[in-house]
Amino acid sequence: MSDRIVVNRDGRLGRITLRAGALNVLDTADVRHLEQVICELDDCAVVLLHAESDRAFCAGMEVADHLPDRAPAMLEAVDRLCVAFLAASPVTVAKIGAPAIGGGLELVLLCDLAICSHRAKFSLPEITLAALPPIACGLLAQAIGSRRAADLILTGRTIDAATAELWGIVREAVPAERLDAAASDLCQSLLSLSADALRCCKRAIRAGNVEEAVHIYIQDLVPTPDAAEGINAFLERRKPEFGRVLPAQEVAP
Repeated sequence: MSDRIVVNRDGRLGRITLRAGALNVLDTADVRHLEQVICELDDCAVVLLHAESDRAFCAGMEVADHLPDRAPAMLEAVDRLCVAFLAASPVTVAKIGAPAIGGGLELVLLCDLAICSHRAKFSLPEITLAALPPIACGLLAQAIGSRRAADLILTGRTIDAATAELWGIVREAVPAERLDAAASDLCQSLLSLSADALRCCKRAIRAGNVEEAVHIYIQDLVPTPDAAEGINAFLERRKPEFGRVLPAQEVAP
């Protein structure tokens, strides 16, 4: 197993650490490994994706993997990674302490939430190599709007952390010295919530329509112990205890 991508568990929190050199440039094998580990962590409630290097969160894919004889295998691996991240049950959080370039920004887009330091910068320079960022082309407009997405994809320009926060690529940009604490606080806040509710909300968001969201709520969330516990705790003016097994009569029908 490669040591370029390290996986750890801490209870219901999974951590994926990029250790692929100073710039975290990923090759096709790394992408396949990332797909594997996000699937292995599917029983976690939250997964944090971050980088060990302080020079780059991720500077994208190995340029040589875009050559005509290697690009199809690389792009197939990228496609499978995208499917795996978007189907993952845990809430995925990206912690970005340094530039996210090309495929690095695309990794951020695959995560549900992202937080960055003021040192972070974001760009999609593929256009300057006559290449195409497929994940960004598919997801970026939904996140920040079509005009802004076109600006980044078609020009390859770099935006700073403040702009990324303003546009909605990240939920918050914080001073570098506060990044670890801010990311930890976000993960702990998520872990305090119902894992069943988080998973169902993720599925409903992906579905993208009210009818399917109602179906998920009725069929998959309402019958869970957490759904009954959350409402009962509110009515009884106490803090909910999510994850505990309730007697049958307490479970919502």
